[in-house]
Amino acid sequence: MALRLIVGLLKGLVLGGLVGYGLLAAGLSWGWLAYLAAALVGVLVAMVAGKPIWAEDARIEVGMKSAAGAILAPGMMWLVRHFLTMGLPFDPSALPGLASVSASSVTLGTFFVTSLALVGAVLAGFFDADNQPGGAEPKGASQAKAGRSKQRIATEGRSANTSAAEAEAAEAEAAQRQRRN
Repeated sequence: MALRLIVGLLKGLVLGGLVGYGLLAAGLSWGWLAYLAAALVGVLVAMVAGKPIWAEDARIEVGMKSAAGAILAPGMMWLVRHFLTMGLPFDPSALPGLASVSASSVTLGTFFVTSLALVGAVLAGFFDADNQPGGAEPKGASQAKAGRSKQRIATEGRSANTSAAEAEAAEAEAAQRQRRN
C-alpha cells in the first residue's frame, strides 16, 4: 500500500505541476482560475490514479472518482491558498517562460505550479492507495462461481418433500462435475 501511495503522489505532482506550469506560461494567473484549474486537475488525476480509465470495467468507478475530484479539489485549493503562505524555496523566474514571476510576489500556495501539484498529489495519493488490485482470476473462474451459486440455489429451492440425503447426493454430484471441469 505504501508503494501505491508514493506512486499516486508522484502522478499527482506531475499532473498538477504540468497544468499549473501551462497556465502560468500562457500568462493566465487570475485568482479565480486557480479553482477551475484545481477542478480540472481533480478530474485528470481521477482518470489516471487508482484504476485508470483504460482498464477493463472501470468507466463507472472513474466517473465517480472524477466527480469527487472535481468537487474536492477546489476546496483543497482554498486550503492550500489560505494556509501555505510561506515563500517559495526557489526562484520561479528561472523556469522557462516564467521570467515575469518574481519570488517575492508569490507564495507556496499562490504559485500555480506548486499549489496545483500539491492538490493533485493529495488526490492521487488517496485514489492510488484506495485502489486494491484484484486477483488475476481467469474469466472461466468467475463463470464457474456463478454456475455453482446457481446450482446451490436450485438445490435449496426444491420442495419440502425432498429428503436431506437426496439434497446431499445432488450437491456431491455437482461438486464432482465441477472438479472435472
